[in-house]
Amino acid sequence: MLIQSPDASSFTRNDRRALFLMSLVAFFAGLSGTSISHTLPFARESLGLSEGDMFRIFAITRAVSLLGIAFAIKADRDGRRAPFIAAFIMLIVGNAATAFLPGTLAFTVTQSITRIGVVAVAALAIVVLAEELTPAVRAYGMGIYALAGSLGAGLGLILLPIAERSEGSWRILFGISALGLLALPLLNQFLEESRAFRKFETNVTFTRALSAGLAKHFWPLAGIAFFVAAFSSPAFDFVFERLINDLAWEAGPARFLLIVFSGLGALGLLFGGRMADSMGRRQTTAVALVLGGVGGIGFYTLGSGWLLAPSILLASFGASMLVPAFAAHRSELFPTRV
Repeated sequence: MLIQSPDASSFTRNDRRALFLMSLVAFFAGLSGTSISHTLPFARESLGLSEGDMFRIFAITRAVSLLGIAFAIKADRDGRRAPFIAAFIMLIVGNAATAFLPGTLAFTVTQSITRIGVVAVAALAIVVLAEELTPAVRAYGMGIYALAGSLGAGLGLILLPIAERSEGSWRILFGISALGLLALPLLNQFLEESRAFRKFETNVTFTRALSAGLAKHFWPLAGIAFFVAAFSSPAFDFVFERLINDLAWEAGPARFLLIVFSGLGALGLLFGGRMADSMGRRQTTAVALVLGGVGGIGFYTLGSGWLLAPSILLASFGASMLVPAFAAHRSELFPTRV
């Protein structure tokens, strides 16, 4: 089936406003949130850490990132706008602080703060888009939002040669993320409270929501999200580590391989979004999981560059397809109040 992109006229003025603001945030979140992964080989050597040490730091930051749920709870009670802006500021400031504070402890603390912001921004941006975008273009719009995040991550790859200049120059890439603060005036001026949000006198607790019948949706989706994160997060974080230290690639060719083939794979964001809008969220999610899994296994089991390239493309395309389809699916199965 030929999957065509919706016409620009399919997006209302409100759709465009919400999508532009969320995409702007996604760009800077992508640039900031991937700094730790892009600079991993350089930061690890500069800090004098082993691969095991760095893996433990990643585990700590991922565990602490669960505190981002507090922003979601606040958003359900008092509105999306204020927690979203606060989380974005936390993300940018935490990542930029990594550039200036020396030592392993400071690195761990600032990146933990950053991960809290990443989790909160990602969760609330999807909620805002789900509540603001027209249903017919919702998944496609989420694909555009995620594509903006990929562009930010791609810019980080393009700037990676800065990290090769000297032992501590990798910190410059973290400092560049402070440019995200330039988006704050636009957010303050044009980001309105979600039209779907209503403040209730009594709050719906998590257990009450599940007992009301939402458990049949929550647990399958939570299970999928858990296993995807459990396998994809470390796989993504150690991509450069594998190419540069395990396979002895130079930083330049490794960067070129990722920019080209993960860049092509990012087109799955648009393809997956449109496929989810036209064929269904569940079918698209299933296809995306298979493609991403096959590609990821290929990347970490194959050593030839001729096989690594299609593995990266397949993994990136599948992971990209999953983002808008799964985001739209989970947001539509739960009432705005929860």
